[in-house]
Amino acid sequence: MAVPFSHVLARAVAALSLVAVLVGGTSLPAVAGNTEFGRIRSVALAQIGDPWVSGATGPDRFDCSGFVYFAFRQAGLLDRIGGSRRSAAGYWDWFADRGRASRTNAMRGDLVIWGSGRHIGIYLGDGKAISALTSGVKVHGLYNLTVSFTTFLHVRISR
Repeated sequence: MAVPFSHVLARAVAALSLVAVLVGGTSLPAVAGNTEFGRIRSVALAQIGDPWVSGATGPDRFDCSGFVYFAFRQAGLLDRIGGSRRSAAGYWDWFADRGRASRTNAMRGDLVIWGSGRHIGIYLGDGKAISALTSGVKVHGLYNLTVSFTTFLHVRISR
């Protein structure tokens, strides 16, 4: 079966976006690929440029919580975020019920909530996160969204 041109184009845009991040002075820190965070990060970065679609969970289109669900599922770590797909607010509730939500002490691989539960992404370190925005999956700063940072959800993984 032939790969649709739109999928090829999306992957090319993703590769160029990653090069732009790395060359543009906002490079991400090196990570060992064999850690749990390394696996999550590899899956997440491979989706750069994929389009946002409400309710989508991949493999080539996502909404914000579907993107988080996909990255952890592909990394074999779905149990670390409650084992099922939730909304951004649903993930926040699940982590808060376990005392694992706070505005401080972010570690790579933690989840990030913005807009009081309206948006979710994955923390990459150095003030950067990756999430499925309406403009597609992108790496961005914690404070560079139109909705404000709310909290970190502390995921128990090896980093």
